[in-house]
Formats: sequence, C-alpha cells, structure tokens
Amino acid sequence: MNKKGLLGGVGIVIVAGALIGPKFVGPQVEGALKQHVEVINQLPAYNARMVSFDSGWFGSTATIALGVDFGSIYPEGSAPDDLSFEVVIDVQHGPVLTQFSPGLGMASFEAHAKDDGLREYIEWEEGTPFYHLTGSAGFFGGVSYDDEIVAFSSKPNDEQTSLTFTGYEGEGSISSDEFSYEGKLEGAEGLIEGQAISIGEFEISTEAKGNMLEIVKGELYEGEMSMKLDKIIVGQPDDVDLFELKDLGIEFVNYFSDDKERMNIDMNYSVESLKAENFDLDDLKLKMAFNNIDSEFLLAYNQMMQKIYDQNPDEIEVATQKLVKENLPKLLQAEPEFVISEFSGKMEPGEFKGDLSAKLVGVSQMPDNMEDMQFWLSNLIVDSSIAIDKPLLKWVAEQQMLSTMRMQMPGADEAELQKMAEQQAPMMIDMYIQQGLLKEEDDEYRSEFQMENGEGVLNGQKIPVAKMM
Repeated sequence: MNKKGLLGGVGIVIVAGALIGPKFVGPQVEGALKQHVEVINQLPAYNARMVSFDSGWFGSTATIALGVDFGSIYPEGSAPDDLSFEVVIDVQHGPVLTQFSPGLGMASFEAHAKDDGLREYIEWEEGTPFYHLTGSAGFFGGVSYDDEIVAFSSKPNDEQTSLTFTGYEGEGSISSDEFSYEGKLEGAEGLIEGQAISIGEFEISTEAKGNMLEIVKGELYEGEMSMKLDKIIVGQPDDVDLFELKDLGIEFVNYFSDDKERMNIDMNYSVESLKAENFDLDDLKLKMAFNNIDSEFLLAYNQMMQKIYDQNPDEIEVATQKLVKENLPKLLQAEPEFVISEFSGKMEPGEFKGDLSAKLVGVSQMPDNMEDMQFWLSNLIVDSSIAIDKPLLKWVAEQQMLSTMRMQMPGADEAELQKMAEQQAPMMIDMYIQQGLLKEEDDEYRSEFQMENGEGVLNGQKIPVAKMM
C-alpha cells in the first residue's frame, strides 16, 4: 500500500506541474494539462488521460485518470494489482486569489485523488482526501505547493498483518529551470507475518537545476537529495527486537564538470547504530563518488531505460552491454574514477577505517582484444588502504573460523567450536602477516595497496599483479 501511494503521488505532482505556465488562465490550462498527460504517458509504468475539462471565467476543473502498471516493473508473477484512480484539479484564475492559496498571482489550485476504492482496504477520517495538494502559480510562472497523505490504518483482516500510518506532509516549488521539495513522514507501524515493524520519522529533501518535464523524460541535471530515517525496529510481538537501525542518513549529489561533458555523482551513507543477533555496529560511514562519467553515455542510458524498462532482466542486460560497448571509447577517454573516501565504523572489539580510489587514465584507443588484461592494468591507477584494531580483526577471524567449522562439523558442541576458533584465529592473522597481506602497527593491523603502469605495491613490496589475475 505504501509503494502504491508513493508511485501514485509522483503522477499527481507531475499533473500539478502543469500550473507552471506564465499565461496560466482560461484556455491555457487545458493545453498545459494535455502536455503533462503526454509526459506521464512517456514515463515507465505510467499511463494517463484527460477524462474531462470545464473552464469558466473565474476557474477551471479537470479530471485526469492516472494508472500505474506494476506488471511492467515487477518480476513476472510477483506484481501487485495495478493502481488506477482519478485526480480532480480545481483552479481559480488570478490575479486576485481567494481560494486554495489566497493572495495575488496567476492562479491557485487544489488537487486530490478520487479514493473511494482505497476505503475497501484502509481506514481514515471521513470527508478527508487520502492525498491532497494545494498551491499557487505566480505572475512569472513559478509554482509553490503543499501536499499531504492523511493518517490511515489498514482494515482488520487477520492477526498476522496490520499497518498504521501517521501521516505525511511536504512542500515544494517549481520554476522553468529548477525545483525543490521537502517532505516528512511522521512514522508507521505494522505487523507482517507475525513480525512487528516500527518506522520512525522520515525526512526527504531534494533540489534540482533543470526543467522538471525534461528531467522526468531522462534529461541530465545537477541536483542533490537527502533522506533521513530516525529508526527501524523489527521484532516479535513479545517485544523481542530482532533488528534495530537508528539514524540512517543518505545523500546523493550530482554535478557536471565545467565543460558539461562529464558528470560526477557523490553518494554518502551513515548509520548511528545497527543491531541484530550477535552483531552491534556503531557510527557507520560510507562516502563514495563516481567521477568523470561521460554525459552523452548517461543521457543515452536514461533514454534507453525509458524504452526497455518493461523487458525481462536478460534483455535489459543485453541492451545495456550493447550500449556500453558502443560508447566505451568515450567512456574511457573521460578517465572515469571510483572513490571511497571514507569507510569506517565501530564495534565492541574495536574500530575500522578504509579508503579507495581507482581511475582509468591515458586511454587513447581501444585494444583489438577487449579481454587483454595487460591493457586494463597498464591504464589503471589504484590507491587503497584499510586499518582495523587488533581485537576487532581477531573477532572477525574467529567468526570466519566458526562459520567454516560449523559447516565442516555439523552438530558439534558450540563451546568446543568457539574454543577452537579462539585458538586458531591468531594463527590465521600471523599467516596473513607472513604472506605480506597485513602489517602490524602498534594497536592495529593495516594493509595498503597501490598500482600504476601495471605494477602493484602491497605494503611496500612489489607484486606481479598481471600474473595473479
């Protein structure tokens, strides 16, 4: 139900985006709505049509039928029922606005979904639309709006499944060359197959430079998006927690190079704490970046996915490989780079941290044999390191030994296995040190690897990378 609501909300917001037009009065409304209906029909899994349109001197009313074809985006046999509903949009013409979003402007508007069918499955306050949006269009074409999803709960069906949703509110603004949006989910609780799930406050924020209609059709753009989740707790109904995640943060930033020919994508993740059975991780951070990705390739990829989204995974993989092969020279000449600037965390035995950068450079022409390993190694620059506290690595080695012994000796006494793992873990670590894979420094173990011009260096010692591949 949540996924259907979110997917349906995308369509409603796109329809509401028709209120951007600088001549947003009377006859222009119908033309703008038809344009946006055409855009929706180009989106993967969406379909739309204008059911009716009535225009008067002081206002207009339109009804748009929206649908989501889940069968085209889910694996065969696993898709939920398709989602179909109507959106009613009421518009007051300016310049004096007294309805929906009072003030001065070109128009104010209200949109809501005809949601009678949903009441068969969920319950919410009578006389209140399930999804509601209000806003206004200014004299210079900018649009601002507020939207909300009402608090609801699932209708009782059995003791194993239930859902309570405490409500969602958001606000956004759209202009011809940028848009922004912020939203907050108060929380949700559910019971699925006997497991209790509690979701805390969730916030989303996004800003983008570009025309929204062009972006939804696959155009590249600069922007950033962040998501914050207070907590997720999964447990048994008797209050025994099986999984607990606190303070999840996700951030995506994409931006062009100065010449617009390449794009960089930053992805940052953070978790304050993650707890599960026999596992407790704190202050997890992962900061990654894909740099110097050829813009023409990304645009071609977006446009391709718009066309083949409903094909099976094998066909999508074949099409993707074909696209990569056709664009590989430009992709490599842009000198693409993958970076992990930080990967760190804390566990009870200790801490770990690491970083990595890998970049292809100096590719002027492609080799005759794409499987020529020497070609790839000679053009790849790598620099990486990892450091882990001694007690933590010992614990990791013990867990690895335990896992292996449990498979080799099923039914063996767990205490005996634990004792054997504790005895063998230090020997395993010493073996890695003797082989040069690790080096010991004070209270931690480290490993560093660099490669350039096909030559690798591991912890200060040259290694024959080509012979190891």
